[in-house]
Amino acid sequence: MSEHFALFLLTSWVNILTPGLGVVMIVTLAVENGWRRTVGAALGLALGIGILFVLAVSGLGVIMAASPKLFAAVKTAGAGVLVYLGVKKLLASAPRAHAPGFGGEESGRTLFVKAIVISLTNPQPMIFAVSLLPQFIDPAIPYVPQVTLLVSVYVLMVFATMIAYAVAAGHARRFLMKGNGPILMTRITGFVFIGLALWVLWGTFF
Repeated sequence: MSEHFALFLLTSWVNILTPGLGVVMIVTLAVENGWRRTVGAALGLALGIGILFVLAVSGLGVIMAASPKLFAAVKTAGAGVLVYLGVKKLLASAPRAHAPGFGGEESGRTLFVKAIVISLTNPQPMIFAVSLLPQFIDPAIPYVPQVTLLVSVYVLMVFATMIAYAVAAGHARRFLMKGNGPILMTRITGFVFIGLALWVLWGTFF
């Protein structure tokens, strides 16, 4: 189990550290809202991926991988959520930079819900789980405890990595949230969400 687990940790770190939809989202939210509020979003992303992993090992992941239309439908739904969030940001009124919390920041609970919805509508982690998790299972050890450990560790790794990205992005926030910075960041966030949606759709249909 030790060799399997070490290889799992290495593979997971490489996968998690590779910038993707979750990283872009966390960085954008941290710059706009501050890293402390973004903890909720990091938790939402991590839990969403954990749920997808559980669904994958329970058999749904195999069904998803074998059904391109279902896979595309779920990704399209996720893109729709991103478009909605992006348009909402673009139409938002200008935050007041002199007001406590900049007037445009969102609560940790709101960011948590937003992140977990986006995470659950991105089925890519299910394919990763179906493809790679079996390679790290030791047949000499009971299956369920191994899977529980691997999924739990992966979720913790995702959460820790997202927090690291959020803290790094949060430090840049002090320079960006001056003058017209708040409204600029709100608009940029909107365009980022819409851009992510287009990226998801492009990867789905082209």
